[in-house]
Amino acid sequence: MPRDLSVVSTQPLWTGAIQRAARVAADTLGRRSRLIRGLRPAYESFLDWSSRGQGIPFTINGVEFRRDPRCRDRFPDEFVYEAPVADLLRNRISPGQLCFDVGANVGHYVLQLAYWSHPGGKVVAFEPNPEARVILEKHVRLNGFADDVNVVPAAVGALAGTATLYTPGENSGLDGISRLGSPIDLIARSARKVTTPVVTLDEYCEANELFPDWLVMDVEGFELAALSGCKRLLAKQRNKLGIVVELHPDLWHSDEFRDAGRFLDELGLHAIPLTGQKDALDERGVVHLAWK
Repeated sequence: MPRDLSVVSTQPLWTGAIQRAARVAADTLGRRSRLIRGLRPAYESFLDWSSRGQGIPFTINGVEFRRDPRCRDRFPDEFVYEAPVADLLRNRISPGQLCFDVGANVGHYVLQLAYWSHPGGKVVAFEPNPEARVILEKHVRLNGFADDVNVVPAAVGALAGTATLYTPGENSGLDGISRLGSPIDLIARSARKVTTPVVTLDEYCEANELFPDWLVMDVEGFELAALSGCKRLLAKQRNKLGIVVELHPDLWHSDEFRDAGRFLDELGLHAIPLTGQKDALDERGVVHLAWK
């Protein structure tokens, strides 16, 4: 394994009691209450100290990893995350393969992709949100994947350049809901604007002479734009590249929604629902974009 999780930090015996008391307080007062939000940074620093900076253990889809204390809500102790998607990837990814994770967030799939593609595999993780990226990079280090994962501080789109990213801001607990162009409703009133570079997968792969085996993508409604920026890659890797994408048709513009089926058809792809959608192009959910 590329990481050694056998050495577990010895936490003080009273740490568990403090964690239980903190959970009771958060449940009683509300996790988004002003008092709990005010105390959260100090509590997370305590958890980091008590684990001696080695992170808190958890399992995702049956594999043990370590998490940043700030992610304990998004990474529960026993975490089953998009099981049908994980099953498809786990059964098809081979050691030594190159995986792209576009919209990597704090590492839900980065850690698993690195694990499944070991030994010899590599992961390129694109994440424009600076707050999420700090946590992502920490997760990579905590789990011993520093040599296997390259984190790219950029968004992926149809054209290279720059764009405005709307983020929840630091210590919000909502790092994973940033979006290009306009904020998600949940953070509309408090969103922070960040200027981020945008790359296309075609230009990135050509500049770095890369030919990925897998493309995993979650970009909050910009998936068609990101795919339109990798047409040359798709042509080169036809029938070789595995593609798993979370589609957000509720966030598409009307013309994108109307042309999505034709767009995928032109790319030689069709969408197979993985997370219970009846209509892959009408309902939000993860799909396998299979080759025709």
